[in-house]
Amino acid sequence: MSRNGKIARLPGPIREQINLRLQNDENGRDIIAWLNSNDEVKAVLANEFAGHEINDENLSQWKHGGYHDWEAHQFALAETQRIMAEGMELDRVGDKALADKLAAWLLGRYALATRRLIENENDPAAWKLLREVCHDLVALRRGDHFAEWLRIDREKLELHRQRQEREEKAAKSEAEAESRPAAPALSEDEKERRWRQIFGMQPL
Repeated sequence: MSRNGKIARLPGPIREQINLRLQNDENGRDIIAWLNSNDEVKAVLANEFAGHEINDENLSQWKHGGYHDWEAHQFALAETQRIMAEGMELDRVGDKALADKLAAWLLGRYALATRRLIENENDPAAWKLLREVCHDLVALRRGDHFAEWLRIDREKLELHRQRQEREEKAAKSEAEAESRPAAPALSEDEKERRWRQIFGMQPL
């Protein structure tokens, strides 16, 4: 959701600091005083709000808007990390693909979240979180399938390389055999002499 209030128009790093201070229950007036003394904030207020400083109402609107969205996003990130950690535990006790295990695990969570959404269908934060989880699952399965395809392709390439190497060695051996000079034929007298030599007989 696009926002256009004073705090919403501030640079991202400053908004992040505001959110962290709110999360740590820092006094609102201290946050406002810090903002109005910041040079970057002053520049934005001068350019877009005729130099009017940030007040209590601006911060209150941000708490119920941008900060609320930020909290939901942080929760979604934490949930995703936890799901991944549990998925890794599952991966160590079986041979199925990680994404398949996560899909089965998330199915129950998805059903529970859907029931809660039906009970409170006007909660936009819940719908947003559910969409993010579904999006992460789709991306995870796509990545897992791509990794499997890549593994299969690598195995095919390795088998092709080994077969080609064997064929090249066989062709080289055959070429070397054909290039060797043929042994000269022995005369009848030479055959007789060698035969007698092998059996210890006196030469003729």
